[in-house]
Amino acid sequence: RRDMLAGRGALAGMAEVHVVGSIARGEDFEEPSLLCKWSIVTDDGRADNKRWTLLEGYASGQTQVDAMSQGEPCVWSYPLDLHYSTTALQGWPKFHCEVWSQDSHGRNSLAGYGFCYIPSSPGTYELKVCTWRPRPQSWLEYVNAFFLGAYPQLKDSDVIWRQDDRYRLSTFASGVVILRISVITLGFEKHGIQYSSTS
Repeated sequence: RRDMLAGRGALAGMAEVHVVGSIARGEDFEEPSLLCKWSIVTDDGRADNKRWTLLEGYASGQTQVDAMSQGEPCVWSYPLDLHYSTTALQGWPKFHCEVWSQDSHGRNSLAGYGFCYIPSSPGTYELKVCTWRPRPQSWLEYVNAFFLGAYPQLKDSDVIWRQDDRYRLSTFASGVVILRISVITLGFEKHGIQYSSTS
């Protein structure tokens, strides 16, 4: 009890964000048997200027493989439950994902990259994360993509959510990842931040 009270006292001057929900499903992917690797990025990925602290939950993970048929929606219903404290709005959390297709031998091939911002206003949301893949640049890459499903992959996954770097990529659209989440905020009013009514 004393430790809990001490912890709440340490957060007295900080705002808090709680994200609860699930990675619900994937739609419009051409590949069968899909899994989703995900992470929440804060502080724009910088470790030298941290404003956000994860208090509870996990900031990364991987869903199970849904062995649906090709062209059918895949259902993950993978739970998300994260609790952050922060001293600033800068570096607001982003959801970053990589969708992979797994064959009968356990080999993974890329189905799509994507990201979105976690909404900054309290409420319940269904978010559609549009995914994409790098376009093959050489004849050999086209052959591998067409016959083997081996699409080019990014060497640095930060490019997925760093918009200033991504404009140089040649890509094409893939499927959509659906998130169903609720966002709860606490203490932002103390820092002069007010939310407009959505009604």
